[in-house]
Amino acid sequence: MPELQRAEANLEYASAALRAAEEQARAAQEKVERLRALYARGLIARRDLEWAELEARTAQAQLEAAREVERLARDALARAREYAERAAERERRRLSLSRALVRVARSYGRGRFTLGDLGALMRAYQKRFGTPLPISAFGQTPTHDRLGLDHRGRVDIALHPESEQGRWVLDYLTRRGIPYIAFSDEVPNSATGAHIHVGLPSGRR
Repeated sequence: MPELQRAEANLEYASAALRAAEEQARAAQEKVERLRALYARGLIARRDLEWAELEARTAQAQLEAAREVERLARDALARAREYAERAAERERRRLSLSRALVRVARSYGRGRFTLGDLGALMRAYQKRFGTPLPISAFGQTPTHDRLGLDHRGRVDIALHPESEQGRWVLDYLTRRGIPYIAFSDEVPNSATGAHIHVGLPSGRR
């Protein structure tokens, strides 16, 4: 994002300025040392050495300022990266929620589901496909405890809602007004995988 790019550019500029200030301060100090040696031998005037020392102090002050600017730019980049990461995480959550909404189909039907309804469904499924209805959860289970869901009075059927058997079950439930939720994939904190939840939505415990 632009904020992050600006922060990166500012740090790059501040780092380059710091390197230049370090070189300038080093060169100024080396000059002072050379002139001190010359002054000790009486080859230059005192004012020449004093001027070089002033230049060295000025260069050192500029170096300290450049270090502070570079530090501030580095801190600003860290904050920009943190903000960008938070924004990216919000976007990932938004997309995850969007995908979850696409992966879930529901019908509240007439708003109730009874053991009689389940028995009729089991018999109809057995007659249609010649195998028992694949019930994966009858009422509350440890998985629902872990998810913090109240699954009492609900049943999970281990069928993908887009499979032939799954489509048949959904059609059966819809025609009889039986509430259901069809999960085509895992949904965080709601479903561990594709299945058909029969009954009203599970409340949070």
